[in-house]
Amino acid sequence: MQKILSKREETILFSTIGMIVFFVFFNFVISPAIDKYEALNKEITITKVKFRKCLSLLNRKSYIESHYRKFSAQAALPSEKGDSLVDVLSELEGFAKEANMRIADMRPQGQRNVDLYKEYMIDIKLEGNIEGFLKFIFNVENSLSLLRIKKFQLSAKQQSGLLEGTFSISKLALNE
Repeated sequence: MQKILSKREETILFSTIGMIVFFVFFNFVISPAIDKYEALNKEITITKVKFRKCLSLLNRKSYIESHYRKFSAQAALPSEKGDSLVDVLSELEGFAKEANMRIADMRPQGQRNVDLYKEYMIDIKLEGNIEGFLKFIFNVENSLSLLRIKKFQLSAKQQSGLLEGTFSISKLALNE
């Protein structure tokens, strides 16, 4: 029988077929295994970091619980709408007195229910000097009652050195 391919051509053909088989095997068997291995290693690393954080929190358990008890009494979220709104209005009044501000108008604007919490909106109009406004804003934003200033507008009051400010303040409370 006569050979169709020479020795050199056979070598090239078999090496080409071998390379094709190797690339197919690599792309469909080895590469997915390597990718899965890397993904699992990354997941293991993330889990180790989470465990270290949890372990450090467990080591500080008594410290965290004591601070939680200290602040939970101050930041208790009321469950009834009337009480919550009254508490917020009295707290805003206290902030205004502390900042030497005069309350010209204060009106609750209703509530918005979201899955886990309620958001109460209050509009308040104040008169005072710039230092008073800065102190009032600081007190509202750093309140333990989860108060946030949504928007505000300051304007100069005519024929006096005072400013007039209008604030929209929101308060978050848990749904129960």
